[in-house]
Amino acid sequence: MTAIRAVLLFIVTLSSLPPTAVRADAGHDHGSPAATGVIGNSVPRMEAQSDLFEIVGIVEGGSMKIFLDRYATNEPVSDAKIEIEGGSLMGSAQASPDGTYAFRHAALTQPGQFPITFTITAGTDTDLLTGEIAIADPSAATARASDDPSRKRWWWVGSGTLLLAGITGAWWSRRQRARGIAL
Repeated sequence: MTAIRAVLLFIVTLSSLPPTAVRADAGHDHGSPAATGVIGNSVPRMEAQSDLFEIVGIVEGGSMKIFLDRYATNEPVSDAKIEIEGGSLMGSAQASPDGTYAFRHAALTQPGQFPITFTITAGTDTDLLTGEIAIADPSAATARASDDPSRKRWWWVGSGTLLLAGITGAWWSRRQRARGIAL
């Protein structure tokens, strides 16, 4: 009977664990669509590139952190002037000591989709990059996450598998006792 209790305790413990998600980091990769996919609750992000530059913007808390590098070499560009325009967004990004740039604007706290144009001047190089960023409504994202059918499906699949393992363990235990083998 202790084997059955152990299996049931195992089933209850595993079924109460939350599912895990894989999250991508804030880095970026040239041309890899898989590198931009983030599973779970993600932060708004945009990318744009040209023959000269690649830019990645990540929005958190009303501020966009901007990564700028040379497209050909992936070398960070830390001495550029970046002007930003798009809808109500307008202003200059400020260089940060870590080699990135920061742009704060009240519109970055509001849900919506924003087309953005970056005017980049680095030394004698000047370029215009465009992109679009979508900022989701946090309350809608919370509602969608709780209603996600894949979470429910995995719970049922996991519970069914564990139940089958428990039944098999109980059957095996009874079979061993019937044969006279002590457990």
